[in-house]
Amino acid sequence: MSVNSANIFQTLILRIRTGIVLLLLGIVLFTDGNSVYAIDYFEINNPKFVPVKVGLAADSSAETTSVQNVLKANLEKVLFFQIIKGTKEEFEQNEEVFFHLQMALKRNPDQLEITLWTQGEKSPLSQKLFALEEAQDLRKLGLELADWFVEKTLNFKGVSTSRIAYTAQKINRRKNILLSSYDGTVQKRFSYNLGSNNLASWSFDNKNILYTTFTRSSVQLTIQLSKRLRAKILTFPAGFQPLGASWRKDGKSILLTLMKQGNSDIYSYNLADAKLERIFAWKSLETSPQMSPNGQKIAFVSDSARPQRPQIYIYNLITNKTERVTFRGSYNSSPKWSPDGSQLIYERQKKGFFQLYKYTLLTRRHLQLTFGRYDSEKPDWSPNGKQIVFSAKKKKVSKLYYISAFGGRAVRVTANDNRIAETNPVWSK
Repeated sequence: MSVNSANIFQTLILRIRTGIVLLLLGIVLFTDGNSVYAIDYFEINNPKFVPVKVGLAADSSAETTSVQNVLKANLEKVLFFQIIKGTKEEFEQNEEVFFHLQMALKRNPDQLEITLWTQGEKSPLSQKLFALEEAQDLRKLGLELADWFVEKTLNFKGVSTSRIAYTAQKINRRKNILLSSYDGTVQKRFSYNLGSNNLASWSFDNKNILYTTFTRSSVQLTIQLSKRLRAKILTFPAGFQPLGASWRKDGKSILLTLMKQGNSDIYSYNLADAKLERIFAWKSLETSPQMSPNGQKIAFVSDSARPQRPQIYIYNLITNKTERVTFRGSYNSSPKWSPDGSQLIYERQKKGFFQLYKYTLLTRRHLQLTFGRYDSEKPDWSPNGKQIVFSAKKKKVSKLYYISAFGGRAVRVTANDNRIAETNPVWSK
């Protein structure tokens, strides 16, 4: 993306400590017609962006207050913004506030007027009217406004209406699949069977969720409509034990790992007739298959190079060729495709802890994203490819976190208490 110096209307002042070299990826604001974009600065060795300060000004009506709270909760999860409440006059005098939103309730007809301003400009960048109807879902309106703001300022789609499926477990209780809103304020139990449920996977159209159910006597795969509680149990030939699965692009079949006589292989399973087709016939252990967004490649994990030292591979369904992706580290696992299919996110064990890495197919470059002295595991991409959700055990209990796809600071997804462990998150498409 090119930046014309004539279009730059605001220069951000960065306080750079001596000796720190910064890579220019952002917080220069520029305009292109009716759009404004925020690009971020990152440290080369340990990416840390500087969030853009956004002011929120609103009248005191109950409607605008409710919408403002939803907007604030969602924009703070985006990671690129720091939200400040105040008045338009205060924001105009504060050079550190680069965007500010003014919200006003209009009557006859009832409408919520939103005005987006940029620092130093006398004319608003954009305005929008949101109609308010009887029994208006103000939360839905706040989500719509959050995505509108993201698209206007960052030039990519927001994900406020997306959801996270994850595994939740209270102390000494069974595991269950829960659905979380993007801002983490809405939590809904999804699985209700008597087993212990884990390893969820969204279908590409978001209509179904596939997960594994563990009982005392067996392991089952369950498919459940994302908007209904009715579930379907999949059947397999005697002697086969499913270890986890994910969706194929067509939605008519799934990829799964089946264990038989101590060896695990990857199969394709047709949902209509329960027909199994083995994709790999290796003597090693193969697990964690993930279909690429275009349906042409499968990322998976295998210890074929060295037993009990799993590495990540990519199998091309068009050429029938397999390429090894990871060579460093004794344990690489949990690959997930970016929405555009150009990158993989995965976990690697390094110095006793699992860390997140990003792999770019074109350059074959691996970039470490997390560096904490705790396990960061089971990553997945946001629908717009700008964020990653993962599970980290910073204290005694694992919790879900968001991080930018470039790395940097992480924020909690939910506000669940420490009696609930949160693991294996998967983002809706």
